[in-house]
Parts: sequence; C-alpha cells; structure tokens
Amino acid sequence: MGRLAGKIAAISGENSVSRAVAALCQQEGASVMTLAGGDEAAWDSAFANIISKHGRVDLVVNAAHRCMRTPIAQQNAQQFMSVFDEIGETAWLCQKYAIMAMRRSASGVVINVSSVLARVAAPGCAALCAADRGVLMSTKSAALECAKAKDNIIVSAILAGRIEGDPAHWPDGSLLPNAPIVTPEDVASGVLFLATDGAAYMTGVELPVDGGFLAS
Repeated sequence: MGRLAGKIAAISGENSVSRAVAALCQQEGASVMTLAGGDEAAWDSAFANIISKHGRVDLVVNAAHRCMRTPIAQQNAQQFMSVFDEIGETAWLCQKYAIMAMRRSASGVVINVSSVLARVAAPGCAALCAADRGVLMSTKSAALECAKAKDNIIVSAILAGRIEGDPAHWPDGSLLPNAPIVTPEDVASGVLFLATDGAAYMTGVELPVDGGFLAS
C-alpha cells in the first residue's frame, strides 16, 4: 500500500514537475486532481468543488512557475509585475484556499514548489528572483499562522534546482552553469517526503532539491 493511500491530492501547474508530482502521488495511492489557476473567485470555486466531491483535501501542491529572462533596463513595470503576480499571487491564492479547505478536517499539507532563485540571484531574473523569494516567505508566514492556530496544517516549500530541458520552468545552464542537474522526478520525491508522516513535525521549511547547489 502506498504512503498516500486514500489521500486526496490537488496539484496546481502544467509543467514537467507538476506532472511528475501527479504521477508519484497516484503511484503512492492518492486520488489526484488538477487545480487551474485564475482569479480569487476561480480558486474559491476550485476548492469548493473538491470539498463537495470528496469532503476534504489532504495535500495541495502548487508547482505553477515560469521563467522570464530580461535585462532590467529592458523590462518595464508591466512585464515585471506579470511575472511577480503569476508566480507570487498564484502561490498565495492556492495556499489561502487550501488552508481554508483543510481547516474543515483540521489537517493537511500544503507545498509550494519554488526554485533556488529564492535564495540566489541570477542576471536578467529580477522579477523571477523577487517572486520566488516572495513565495518562500509567504510559505513561512502561512506555516507560522497555522502552527499558532493549532490547525494541524503543514505549509512548506521545495527549492528546486536546474532542471535540464525545462528552461520555461527553471533557469537553464546559461544562468546557473555550475548547478547540478536534477530531474522532475527528483523534485517530486522531495514533495512526497514533505507530504508524508516522516515530515509530520516539519513546517515552514525550505527543502532544496538541487544536488547541493545552495550548499556550495
């Protein structure tokens, strides 16, 4: 029997990482649903539908992300905010409505999949670095809030490293040439660890899945 047997998992994002997470969750016995992004009303409706159908949601993974590389002098405010809002706002809304839904059953795990750019900078990535850092700190704030409220809800983050062949999701080797290559499945395994009982007393953590890049 898988480690997520009988669990209800919802995954946001359409990329190699979200697909790997969905596949691993299904392999571990979870029922998996896809969450589509949108405005606040859309997120509210998406979680209301899950609760209506299943009565609860046990695991929510936000893996929505994109990479836009533009020199700062060539980027206007609208372009900056489009990246910042798409990543930061999406994570915040997903996190907000996940926590509200999980409070119904007084338990759950929320995992935001960000990148190492929450910790290190890269040229041409001012918006992406700002957004990823924002996701990380939003994660920590939500974790503290849930812990203080004794909600039994864990909120943590994965900081993924360089994923070869997926430059639209995380920076390619031209940005982080010394970063070891990790796979979407490596990231999914990190998500699984945070989602299972082995991490039951870990909340507000940032788990790098980067081959040691941040440690160097």
